[in-house]
Amino acid sequence: MQDLILTMRMVQVEQVFNRFPRMVRGLAKDLGKEIELKIIGADTELDRTVIDELGDPLVHLIRNSVDHGIEAPSKRKELGKPAEGKLILRAFHSGNHVFIEIEDDGAGINRDKVEAKAIEQDLITSEQARNLTDDKIHQLILASGFSTNDKVSDISGRGVGLDVVKNTIESLGGEISIKSQQGKGSEFSIQLPLTLSILAALLIKVQGETYAIPLSSIVETVLLEKEQIMYAHGQIVMDFRGKIIPLISLKEFFAVPSKNEGKKQQHAVVLVSKGENITGLIVDSFLGQREVVLKSLGNYLKDVYAISGATILGDGRVSLIIDPNALIK
Repeated sequence: MQDLILTMRMVQVEQVFNRFPRMVRGLAKDLGKEIELKIIGADTELDRTVIDELGDPLVHLIRNSVDHGIEAPSKRKELGKPAEGKLILRAFHSGNHVFIEIEDDGAGINRDKVEAKAIEQDLITSEQARNLTDDKIHQLILASGFSTNDKVSDISGRGVGLDVVKNTIESLGGEISIKSQQGKGSEFSIQLPLTLSILAALLIKVQGETYAIPLSSIVETVLLEKEQIMYAHGQIVMDFRGKIIPLISLKEFFAVPSKNEGKKQQHAVVLVSKGENITGLIVDSFLGQREVVLKSLGNYLKDVYAISGATILGDGRVSLIIDPNALIK
């Protein structure tokens, strides 16, 4: 029954993509540009709740590519590019996620301009800027209120930064990343969960509390001997196949009241990842894997740090769902 209802909730992204060919034609005409829009994977299915929220962020990103990304035909000819710019909108499944990518062959992101604006807005210092990779600098354009445009246009932004797009995507449990090469083009990649309602999770115990950690973030679970826990710069760490990984004790992080238990010789650790970053979460024990129904905490508790929602277990108890991305940050 659960599978049947989930299948009924799935909708093709074509519903959202259908509006873009006409929009891109109109924008290209207004800006005097030549743009070919290519849509790939419009039959990819997503949860209805995600589809309903996805329209505005995609409109914003496409307007951004058409306005800032793709150059005018004369400029493109000077650079040895074809007069017609290419804009690709792609959707595909990968594991438990759906990826939506917006790729253009335009000017790309100007690192120096973004860096200068970020320093001007006190987002980073000039010292930090020198040490940041291109990818990290590109992510700064998603910061709140950030814009490299000197004047507000009707086409993209309209005085609103890409932080609005980032917030909407993150509220859906997704994330957005940027790849760009100056002079070659940019690619915005949005990763979204297949469904918002059912979540495969690992249930863990911390003192008397039960928490759920989404399986999509878990790399593996390990039992760590007491002597294998080390310290670096005042932070507890572990050696994971030659790589030093920070550890977080969920008992201390969530200030879970202690039960009188003897000193443990082994620690249960859940390794979670966000991109290339891996962090170990120290828990008391593993309870096993479950498919849980995700419920929001409501408006009253909406800003609880590192908790993305809750679920009601079979015995009627409430289990909070941990947001590993927040813990890794």
